[in-house]
Amino acid sequence: MTRSENYICQIDRDDDGRVIALIVISTDLDGTERQVRVNGYRAIHVAASLQDVLQTAKLRGRELTSSKPIPLSPQIGVHVELILRAVKPIKRVDRITAVAEGVAGMSREEAAYWHAQINRRNGLRALRLLLAEGNKR
Repeated sequence: MTRSENYICQIDRDDDGRVIALIVISTDLDGTERQVRVNGYRAIHVAASLQDVLQTAKLRGRELTSSKPIPLSPQIGVHVELILRAVKPIKRVDRITAVAEGVAGMSREEAAYWHAQINRRNGLRALRLLLAEGNKR
């Protein structure tokens, strides 16, 4: 039996059904838990890209609109966590959208590579520069 990280995604909505927060909780092989939460306008501008990634996991619409946590495979979980961690400190809406769409458009292998790089010094910054600055052309 192989062990892998566990990922859970939570989509919080207001009474009108609008996205107000996106959360991914990951549990490492040693049992350490990490949580990344994106609130407010960031969550709104990331929701479409996140939905694109979740739909590649063959999740039905009902699962995406439910208030229940969504268990994710490690490949999809890495992708979701990468989106949220990459956009969390960004303030400009155009950059939030560019980075979220860029990460969502990555292959699973590319997302896994960048996920491994985010724990290195300047890994997230390099990713943000690549995706946000690359759209200025």
